This record gives sequence, C-alpha cells and structure tokens, in this order.
Amino acid sequence: MKLPVFCLLLVFCGTNSQFQVSQTESGDVYAHLASLQVRLEELEQKQQKGAVYIHWGRTTCGNAVDGLTETVYSGVAGGSHHNQPGGGTNYQCLPTEPQWGRYQDGVQGWKAFMWGAEYELDTSYPFGSASVHNHEVPCAVCYVPTRGSKLMIPARNTCPTDWTQEYHGYLMAEYYNHPGAKEFVCVDEQPEAVPGGHADNTEALFYPVEARCGSLPCPSYVEGRELTCVVCTK
Repeated sequence: MKLPVFCLLLVFCGTNSQFQVSQTESGDVYAHLASLQVRLEELEQKQQKGAVYIHWGRTTCGNAVDGLTETVYSGVAGGSHHNQPGGGTNYQCLPTEPQWGRYQDGVQGWKAFMWGAEYELDTSYPFGSASVHNHEVPCAVCYVPTRGSKLMIPARNTCPTDWTQEYHGYLMAEYYNHPGAKEFVCVDEQPEAVPGGHADNTEALFYPVEARCGSLPCPSYVEGRELTCVVCTK
C-alpha cells in the first residue's frame, strides 16, 4: 500500500511540540521521502510489465531492435488432427522434453489427442520457397520483461507507432475445408523446420491464409493474395 508523502511526513513530524526540525531539515526530509515514493512507483510499474508470446516457425526468440527478448523454451507445434472435429481448436507450442505425471500407456478411446503439426505449401508463396513443405513446425515461447502488452496484427508487416516489432511473417491456419479448425497464427517470414521431420503425416496442419473478396474491403484487399502479419509489444 502506498502512503502519500504528507502522511509519511506526519510520522516524522507528528503533532508532538517537543519534536523540532529546522526548515532546511524539513525540506531535506520531504525531498528524500518524495524520491522514495517515486522509486516505489517505478518498481511497481516494472513488476507489472512483461509480455509473453509464441514465435511460430522459429526455434529461438530474438529481437534485432533491442535484443531484450528472452527464449523461455523451444518446442514443436501441435494441435488436434485436421480431419477430426473434436479436440482443441488452437495450436500449442509443446516443449521438446515433456514431463509426465500419472499415465496409462496405450490409446484409450475416451480422450482428446495431441498431434504434431506440419507446414502445407503447394507453391513457393508466400515464403519464397516450398522447402519446408511437410516438415514439422518449430516454435519458441518468448518473454519481453520490459514491455507488458503484446499484439498480433493480421494483414500488416509493421507495428504501429510506439510499438516494438518482435517479428513479422505470414498468417497461417488450418485448411478452410477441414473439420478441425484452428486459430490464425503469425509464422515467421523465414520459417525453420524441425530437423529430420519431413514425413507427410498430415495431422495438425499450417496453411497460408489468402484474402477473399466479398465483405472484405477490396481493392484494398486483393482476391487470393497471401496475408502478412506482425507481432508487436509495448
């Protein structure tokens, strides 16, 4: 709980007539207490800051602007199977080394399932190469201790004024006609792949997202054009 400076002064001065300080000494005390209060407010603001986000398509975090972003852990993307209507609807960044609690080996029927995820690219667009097609998708959980808010902006590759860009890339999600829908996520413009994971397993999938005219304000948006994205913190 914060105490206003004048309340703190009462602790020193009180109403006791026997406690006497000169005007100079009183001013020094007031200035010292005021500086302490400012310091406390700065510490409280610092404690409230800190943003966490997932860097999809990369194994580590890193911000070339200020270098303050920390990698909490590296992992692999996972989610529900693209052809199954149940389960979770969001991608997950799974640690490469899981920890187990109580478990029963073997596939039991009354469960949800977690599958690995792959890139699905039928052309070199939007990444400039289809070399990661059918490869497993890496991810990294990132922490920025000096900024408390995060924002993913679809259809933009730069951040608003006063926001810091963490990374930019292209919007990806599940195939439009698959029953297992997923969230829209921002995948780095230079995606990496999980080493050795290039088998075509078609489980949870990452597809580029295209704009479709109709309700979207075309011609600002263009029919069939792959959408960009950017992740920002502040």
